[in-house]
Amino acid sequence: MTVLLLASQSQAASNRPPASQGDDYSTSRYRGEVYLLRGFADVFSGGLDQLGADLARAGIPAKVVNHGAWMSVGEKIAANQKRFGRKPVILIGHSLGANSAISMAQQLKKTGITVTLLVTLAATAPPPVPSNVRKVENHYFKSGGWGEMVRASPDFRGSLKNLDHSGKAEVGHFNLDDQAAIQKILLRAVRANF
Repeated sequence: MTVLLLASQSQAASNRPPASQGDDYSTSRYRGEVYLLRGFADVFSGGLDQLGADLARAGIPAKVVNHGAWMSVGEKIAANQKRFGRKPVILIGHSLGANSAISMAQQLKKTGITVTLLVTLAATAPPPVPSNVRKVENHYFKSGGWGEMVRASPDFRGSLKNLDHSGKAEVGHFNLDDQAAIQKILLRAVRANF
């Protein structure tokens, strides 16, 4: 059954648009950056593809990438912020992508870049959120699911919310990002902070 599920999910992943790191900006077009980091093998994070499409329709340039690209994406953000000036940086990750989003925030802290909003969905082993993040929304499962609570580093002074989705029927680690209610929350949060 597991093999069938993975084959089915793999087929769904192959029908998705490829992960991209976005286009090059001009000074007049650079408004900030929104990155959506998929989980393991780009298989279980289809909700991020939908969110990326919804953000594009709202005029917000969002890029969907594999969680393993976090370091090169962080370097790209740092280069863009240096070249075009400080603008909002929003990071959203699902599963391993949630862990990577926090790691990217830690990387950006070393270059003095603020992360306006960090959203984590079912993080599996999240490192502490660094002090350069202004606002964190973590969607996790206290029980009955696979996704951990996020904690802040000792010098963190921003806003951190851990939102528990335990006990919600048919909502789990692999489909948390697909939920219509969560999609609306994420879209609203990005629009409010971009």
